[in-house]
Amino acid sequence: MSYQVLAMDIDGTLRPFGASAIPPRTLAALQAVQRAGVRVVAATGRGRVSVPPGLFGRLRPDAWLCAAGAEVLDASGRLLSAHRMTAEEMYALVDFFEDYDYPLRFQFADGNYVYVNYAACLARHRSHPSGVRLYYGEDQDRHLQDMPYSAFGILPQAAAAQFGQKYGHLGLRFLFHNQTDCDIMPAGVDKAAALAALLESWGVPPAACVAVGDSDNDAAMLRMAGLGVCVADGTPAARAAAGRLCAPAAQAGVADLCRELWPAAFAPAE
Repeated sequence: MSYQVLAMDIDGTLRPFGASAIPPRTLAALQAVQRAGVRVVAATGRGRVSVPPGLFGRLRPDAWLCAAGAEVLDASGRLLSAHRMTAEEMYALVDFFEDYDYPLRFQFADGNYVYVNYAACLARHRSHPSGVRLYYGEDQDRHLQDMPYSAFGILPQAAAAQFGQKYGHLGLRFLFHNQTDCDIMPAGVDKAAALAALLESWGVPPAACVAVGDSDNDAAMLRMAGLGVCVADGTPAARAAAGRLCAPAAQAGVADLCRELWPAAFAPAE
């Protein structure tokens, strides 16, 4: 199979957790395959506004699947599609997280607003720097302008099941990155659905796409792509969804994958 598209998560896949940049070897490999005609897609749980400027250096992704698929943009940053949470979904989350004082923030078009337990969110943010700017939102009025794309919560995984017992009819999905941190997405909205729609618009079959990720919010995308690849230190759900593994982000696993799948892109010029 000649793969035409490479879709990749950012944090934990391209950029190691705790690092301030994508390894230069990874960026160089992505530039090489893009020059060879492969379309490069950034697929991240971050909102587009929360991707640090210059993170991709001189590389310009051909498309952005942001907010875990709820916000899709083209290479120039033009919004192609947006799926927002409903008021009922949002209010249910706020009510539940306030009951237990679990930290909760929502991802809006202009940034991340913390609606519950700002102090805990800020402390976690400082101890695990991510480059995401947090806005104080405990006055809970930002959604009066427009609704958020998604939510991010910090809670025990057992508590997510408890939420489902009360609000399961809403279909919200808790997609964990580790034991406590998770993206919270509406039903039917994820990286897989966004990628499928993008591929259809390009006239590219899913079989011609490679997807790489590391966490639960990547699992569906890894399953739908022609080749799903999980970094070796990914979550159990992501590893189970993938067809194979690659080396972790700190070891520039995506760079090695690019050299393996598109060797011609790295052949010396004659």
